[in-house]
Amino acid sequence: MKEKKIFQNRKVVVLCAVISTLLWGSAFPCIKTGYRLFGIEAGDVGSQLLFAGIRFLLAGLLTLLLSLFLEKRGERQKVDRAQNRERGDFYKLVGGVLLLGLVQTGLQYIFYYIGMAHVSGVKGAILNGTSAFLCVLMARICYGKKETLSREKIVGCIVGLMGVILVNLGGSGTGAGEMFTGSFSLLGEGFMLISAVMVALGAWLSKEVSQKIKPVTLCGWQLLAGGLLLVIIGELAGGRVDWQCAGVTGIFLMGYMIFISAAAFALWTILLKYNRMGQVTVFQFLIPVFGTLLSAVFLNESIGNPVTLISLPLVCAGIYFVNRDTAAC
Repeated sequence: MKEKKIFQNRKVVVLCAVISTLLWGSAFPCIKTGYRLFGIEAGDVGSQLLFAGIRFLLAGLLTLLLSLFLEKRGERQKVDRAQNRERGDFYKLVGGVLLLGLVQTGLQYIFYYIGMAHVSGVKGAILNGTSAFLCVLMARICYGKKETLSREKIVGCIVGLMGVILVNLGGSGTGAGEMFTGSFSLLGEGFMLISAVMVALGAWLSKEVSQKIKPVTLCGWQLLAGGLLLVIIGELAGGRVDWQCAGVTGIFLMGYMIFISAAAFALWTILLKYNRMGQVTVFQFLIPVFGTLLSAVFLNESIGNPVTLISLPLVCAGIYFVNRDTAAC
């Protein structure tokens, strides 16, 4: 109960959600740097999936070790009776964890990487940014009156999506033209939209399954399962990760990316367990904004023009509208 009270506190929710999205946003420059250090070409999807799989697999192991450490430190909840009931429903619980790993870590990134190989970076980032809006819709469909789709939520999602669009169109002089050409392909735009749907479906599954298992433990197993799937597919696709080429710098970078996955997913899973889905997932609008700003800082990439800087206030306004509505419910 103490943990629940802490992670339902409004300030804690905002702080943890911002930290999670900031960590995920920092993955953008890390991934680009990692591809260069490990000798992974832009079109080499097999190596990209293998690279991601190793990251998530090791992050899962790290998270599970953290879960065991917390238990030994006396953080284990007094749920002996609940655990006995879980044993009677063991296979259902395992199935839920594996399904979450398949959707949230496995399928999401498979569709994402293949889709990104067939669309421009601008269009891909904008299409992926729709995941926050889809999460709010998913919450309304799955939880009915508990997740009302009010005017304020709709306005908040639209304003937040406008911020995502601006941060991407502002980074390229031809961005608007690339986005609104009207072209559509299943492997490109189609897979990017499917990836966004996987994000929303994963958020719902995470909230559901986390009611029966500790969030940190759930996070570790789903990362492990999803990472293993990506490693297998990456290997079958002929992917390779050149550790010798990467050197010590590459190993430290991989270590930080493992930390990103473990910390961000663990915090996110805890927030989803104790709060309304729409209240938390709307913060995903911050990911591409942080990614763009951090890429500008660490990769010396141009932000493009001052229009990009308007995106952050718009995203924050969208988050405010959705959370103000949730507080009123």
